Amino acid sequence: MLVSLCLLAALIEVKAADFNGEDYWLLPRLFDLDNYDECLSHPDGLYCLGSFHLTPAEQPNRVYELMTNYSKELYRFNRTVIRRGWCVSARESNVTAEPMNRFEHCAAEWARSRRMRARLLRLEYCRSHSDVHATRIPDKSELTFLIAIAVIILLNAASTAYDYATQNNEKKIALLTTWSVVANWRQLVEPYKSERKSLQAIQGIKVIASACICIVHSGILLYTLFLYEPREMEQVIANPLTMAVQNSTTVVHMFIVLSSFLTVHNLLKSSKPFGFGTFLRLLAKRIIRLSPVCLLVIGFAGTWWPRVSDGPLWPAAVAEQSKICREKFWAHAFFIHNLVEPDKFCLIPTWYIAVDMQMYILAVILTMILAKFSKKAVPILVILFIGATALNAGLAYIYEWKSLLYLAIVAENINSIFRDIPSLGHFYMSPWGSLPACLVGLIIGHLVHFTKGETFGNIYKRRLLSLYYVLCIPIMVGWLMLGNYFQHIRHPIFVAAYAALERSIFQIMCILAYIALVFKNDICFKALAWRGWHLLAQLSLSVMQIHWCIALFIIGPSPQPVAVSVFNLLPVSVTTVCFTYPLALLLTVLVELPMKRTFDFILR
Repeated sequence: MLVSLCLLAALIEVKAADFNGEDYWLLPRLFDLDNYDECLSHPDGLYCLGSFHLTPAEQPNRVYELMTNYSKELYRFNRTVIRRGWCVSARESNVTAEPMNRFEHCAAEWARSRRMRARLLRLEYCRSHSDVHATRIPDKSELTFLIAIAVIILLNAASTAYDYATQNNEKKIALLTTWSVVANWRQLVEPYKSERKSLQAIQGIKVIASACICIVHSGILLYTLFLYEPREMEQVIANPLTMAVQNSTTVVHMFIVLSSFLTVHNLLKSSKPFGFGTFLRLLAKRIIRLSPVCLLVIGFAGTWWPRVSDGPLWPAAVAEQSKICREKFWAHAFFIHNLVEPDKFCLIPTWYIAVDMQMYILAVILTMILAKFSKKAVPILVILFIGATALNAGLAYIYEWKSLLYLAIVAENINSIFRDIPSLGHFYMSPWGSLPACLVGLIIGHLVHFTKGETFGNIYKRRLLSLYYVLCIPIMVGWLMLGNYFQHIRHPIFVAAYAALERSIFQIMCILAYIALVFKNDICFKALAWRGWHLLAQLSLSVMQIHWCIALFIIGPSPQPVAVSVFNLLPVSVTTVCFTYPLALLLTVLVELPMKRTFDFILR
């Protein structure tokens, strides 16, 4: 709701333009597309998409001066770089030249008429009539994916049939029912059971956070397309009210905190002795839970995804990601895709799965080691947290990594999804970047276990927590909104310190807010503890994996530049969520739960 209100306010009450209206319309269009389908319907059709850098062919050039002056503000696009999707065959008659050379010649002619020169910066693709209409035989990878889907369907059908046929038979083999759709559905809708009532609200928080991530990502993807009027995006970025959204990337790391907390909670309440065998068992269970859905989605993205739609923007939006998915499939299989070529992204949200696995391994190892130290574990973890934060600050200073706060103000970065920005792959998506979040979860988990909540109860009795409960929302939103001030502080030491501390501070605020919510036990807590959240929370893994593909499928085939406004931003977001959850339900019932139940049965 907060996200929607911020976006709505920003789109309605935009910053007043400080550029003369008449001068603005003298600027060349930033995005332009010819008719893709009409172009490639002709036998000699050739369509190319790419970007060009413009420079003046002669001086003075008033239009070029306007372009450079307009581009001085960070939140504005660089108007000397234009994006074009042109029907080259209709604009250029030299059919013997290479497609790229023909595309460049079109741009040169276009620029010459405006007393400028055009240099090709990036060629997304050139497609001919035969490329689009030729029948392409599936390759080995595509056939392998189809076989995997067929096996999954067969296993579900056979197991369901066996379960139904032997439903009253006491001698039926339980292992053969682990893929039963009926049995897995029953497990999915079972009421949430927890020894601690205080943990029940976590399910509601996970669902709301996942839905918000889907909404924000679908909005971001809308901005990565060709825009009909780029000023709308620039005004949104410049509007102070949108800072709560721009500076909300810390929310994703709350999943790391929750995962670490639940890991230590489940380990410490177990009566079984810790050992290397326990570690291997836990690791295997985690891999079995995550791998099937993750690899199935990556497999689809690396094979059939480019085939499901078409349009002038579709190849640029999907083809490169699909290629990376295929190249990094095994890196995804071993949960190291955020470490192997971190600048290449295959379905950007999947970085979380790698970090989650890496932090899970660390959380299990630290919990097993610190179990011997009892209550000394918390001071040790606090020291490790301070060390991890200092490490991140040092690395950020040395390598000039920045918080996404400093990068999201640049329109070019958002439009390219932070392409060629080292801070994203080397810091934000790295295990060391998430290490403080993991340690925060471990600290809270140990405090809850060893004090049985008495520490937090005493704080509550002093009414500090009660006061924070009233003020937590304004405080957290205020912290995010401070980004409007922090963005203007560019000293390297501050930038590095902020990159290391921003997420940890916000996570601690959220943890304190949750503790206050638990002890207050009012209608908000009861609403979040509603048992219906448990069903949706079990879909979180599949939701995080597939929503990116679905959002691109909805907006990617656009035949023309997109007009971004509240009237199409919110419908796209809602449509993404409405398609994501039913498909996530299928993945959970047909893939995730069957694999989990099979493995649990074998180890039983």
